[in-house]
Amino acid sequence: MNARARKQWIAGGALSAMLLGTIAMASSAAADVNQDEDVQIQVSVTPVGALTLTVANPSVTLNESTSDDIWAAGNREFTGTLDGVSVSDDRNDVGADAAWNVSGQVSNFVAAGLPEIDSANLGWVPELTNPIPGDFNVTPGQPIAGELQEVPDTEGPGGDWLTGGVQVGDLLVSSGSSAEANGQTFGVKAGLNLTVPKSTPSGAYASTLTLTLMES
Repeated sequence: MNARARKQWIAGGALSAMLLGTIAMASSAAADVNQDEDVQIQVSVTPVGALTLTVANPSVTLNESTSDDIWAAGNREFTGTLDGVSVSDDRNDVGADAAWNVSGQVSNFVAAGLPEIDSANLGWVPELTNPIPGDFNVTPGQPIAGELQEVPDTEGPGGDWLTGGVQVGDLLVSSGSSAEANGQTFGVKAGLNLTVPKSTPSGAYASTLTLTLMES
């Protein structure tokens, strides 16, 4: 073997030794790895459901129901029924100390070109229709007599009579505890009474009853 060939063989052998050494070191380092990494998992559980007020019948017609006694007293009486009102609660998260109520507010009765009839002449008698009154700590509001209405001797479903007509904030229905009433639907109705003087001019009168649901 000439000197040039011998030098190439030695160089090649040295290169082979270096490659083998590198492979052995890499294999040893991989076997010693032991590493942990944490991954945070997050989720937002948002409230679902709602406390809602529904009015199925947006119009009520009052019809005359004047008795001889009312006529003799110098008045005329018109009655009707507010129905189709319900409160539903299907929320998944209800505060233990929360309560809700539905209150009413009535505008004056107006007819084109005629004097207004004061809203204080309108009275109502609230009553639960579903579930049975008193269940789930839900009760109807107190009965209210209009300014000219004769106050009945007996209590209404909601207790003793108030006078002066339906005023701002008078209760139609209320729940003493949102937690107890949760998951239920409560129907409510109210007998309406409008008593006016016999001298009231003839006409087609209209008023707006605004119902407000609030949670406290």
